[in-house]
Amino acid sequence: MGRTSEADADVVEPSREILSVQQLNQRISDVVDTSEPLQDVRCYGEVTNLGGSSAALYFTLTDGTHELPCMLWRSRYRNMDIELEDGLEVIVHGDIDYWVEGGKLDIKPWRITVVGEGEQAAALERLTSELEQRGWFDDEHKKDPPRFPDRVGVVTSLQGDARYDIQDSVHSRNPTIDLVMKDASVQGPNAPTSLANGIHHLDRNQDVDSIIVGRGGGSDTDLMAFNHESVAEAIFTSNTPVVAAVGHAEDRTIAGRVADRNAITPTDAGEYVTADVEQFLSGEVDRLEQELEAAYESFRREFEHERELEQAAAEAGGPTGMSPAYYKAIIAVLIVLLLVVLVLWLFT
Repeated sequence: MGRTSEADADVVEPSREILSVQQLNQRISDVVDTSEPLQDVRCYGEVTNLGGSSAALYFTLTDGTHELPCMLWRSRYRNMDIELEDGLEVIVHGDIDYWVEGGKLDIKPWRITVVGEGEQAAALERLTSELEQRGWFDDEHKKDPPRFPDRVGVVTSLQGDARYDIQDSVHSRNPTIDLVMKDASVQGPNAPTSLANGIHHLDRNQDVDSIIVGRGGGSDTDLMAFNHESVAEAIFTSNTPVVAAVGHAEDRTIAGRVADRNAITPTDAGEYVTADVEQFLSGEVDRLEQELEAAYESFRREFEHERELEQAAAEAGGPTGMSPAYYKAIIAVLIVLLLVVLVLWLFT
């Protein structure tokens, strides 16, 4: 296909109508409303992402790989004699609708038939039960990541925002940490293998102190890779502590339950594996100051007591005690020792 010249690009054909967003959306809506194949349709799928407002219920109908948004008026739902919940397999009977203001397509059901538990939900429940019996969720298998890591591995999509959330979170607390990024698919049929291989690679070959595996938020279907047995096995068998960071606070996955720590967001994962150096040093300095003040006060009291004894002995003509220089030397040595211990602890 030939390229349009710069001069041609500036020319607007007078016969072409220029529409506003509202006008184009309205035109799409009119086509949808008058299209017979899009009215009175029946669609079979599994309910996910169920939520709502005071006026309507919102959920996603999925077949495991494809999704269709649904909006059900509560007034209509109250007359259906059903109890919708995530994981139900249903047949939705309704009309396709195009929302002009938001530019979104969905199906508005006026009848829903419950078939039973969905295949996706049933498979997830079976795997959860099996891993629970194996003990993969037990706290006794959890490992704590080191407080001051040198290298942190990250398994996620390098095209996603989660990568930058983790990077910013880690380096804002400790800019000296080396981040080892392993690109992986985070959704789709190849994602479980990609995620598992990424975890294995970092654990065996990269000498990292901890691993973060995760992605940003998404629908239940988007997050299914983190409910796969191969990903759970990679996390459980890793010798390196693994922190799962999948989606948002409300997202629960098998990967999160198997991991040594389930962070509520990628940002939270970065904070968890990285101690705040400035905050730590501030706390340590305060603690050392308190210990030094306590030691000084103790020696001061001892010195005062010795001096009183010396004065009493001098008046009585007896032998004197130890000189004040002795106590000053002890205090100086104590301060030096505490500083040496702090330096060794920080850099070893």
